[in-house]
Amino acid sequence: MKQRYSKVSILLTCLTLILYLPLPIRAQCLCTDGSNPSTVSYQQTRLIRPIDDSTDFNLSQFDPAIGELVCVNVYSYLTSVVRMRLENDEIYPLNYRISYTRTDQILGPGLSPTISANFSKNYGPYTLAESDGNTFSGPDYIFIGPDSVLKNQYLSRTISSNVVPFLGNGTLTYYYKLTGKTTVTGGVNYIFSVSSQDFVTVGVEYNYCITALLASGMADFNVAKKSKEDVLLTWTTNNESAANKYLIEYSTNGRDFQSAGTVDARTVVGSTASKYEFNYKANQTAGKLYFRVKQVQSSGKWAATAIKGVSFDGTTVGGISVFPNPARAKFQMMFEQPITGDYAVELVNMSGQVMYNRTMSVQQSNVINLELNSQPPAGVYILRAKEVRTGAVYSSKVSITK
Repeated sequence: MKQRYSKVSILLTCLTLILYLPLPIRAQCLCTDGSNPSTVSYQQTRLIRPIDDSTDFNLSQFDPAIGELVCVNVYSYLTSVVRMRLENDEIYPLNYRISYTRTDQILGPGLSPTISANFSKNYGPYTLAESDGNTFSGPDYIFIGPDSVLKNQYLSRTISSNVVPFLGNGTLTYYYKLTGKTTVTGGVNYIFSVSSQDFVTVGVEYNYCITALLASGMADFNVAKKSKEDVLLTWTTNNESAANKYLIEYSTNGRDFQSAGTVDARTVVGSTASKYEFNYKANQTAGKLYFRVKQVQSSGKWAATAIKGVSFDGTTVGGISVFPNPARAKFQMMFEQPITGDYAVELVNMSGQVMYNRTMSVQQSNVINLELNSQPPAGVYILRAKEVRTGAVYSSKVSITK
């Protein structure tokens, strides 16, 4: 008799697998001070039907405004349930054996070569009577399964040498592909079918180092392209010390930084606040450049801003300032140039959870005024504004205080 499986039982199985998935093994990555990095993960779980042998998984990139990305763990969990039907079609009894092999692959950014799992299993021998002329029933027929040939098979790859593909405010697309072969031995005339139902989870775990707000009150760090070659960095400080120095650094991958220049502290008589500008001459016409500014105190102790940057294909990475910062529940998002359009505004905590979202229409203004419905817990957040029509994303770090 042909076996049937209800949609309810399949859904329950899928939910059970999701709830009991083991946590991914964290990559051994460290921050520059030797401490363990913070982590944020994104994953999707899909049920791959027997008629399919591949599917896509779309996962969020890492927003470089959150901190410095030190390594990425791409991982997958595979569970497969196999069912087979075999019927002897000879006029005499025969013993049959089945050899089942398969290769599961995950392809996508950072996975060269791909990560894969190879599996093989032998079934039988099965003694089947001579054909009785009735399809898929009687002593000449056997149903095999459901057999869980993969049980949360874990695959992973840690990437630390080049994390550029993972940086941004868009999505990463990973591709799951299944190939395999089944061989039946024991006779020439038989009827056979095999199908698998696969539960696949694909995820990325970002290991990053949070850049703390500077004790001296450094704030409003911003990066903007003035021309095809000129990049302007601006920031402000409170409680400035004449002994401070500011090291400007740039990177092509968001992790490995080089010196772009140094600025001495400028103290203003009668004021504790200072404003700084630094112009960087970029020698490139494509790709992205990432920037940060280190404040170095007389003791040698230093801390850095969040990482921001520009893209030389016309897209700005970062591109907003927040005032006041720190804030409570009311602040302004200030853009480098007047903007027009519909913008989806989100406040996201360091675990990737959206704490506030609202779509706003803007007409030729440099400012979006924002007032939260309720004050979130004190901490550091990412404030993002995404233009609905073009998908351009602007982001900045903001500190919420009580």
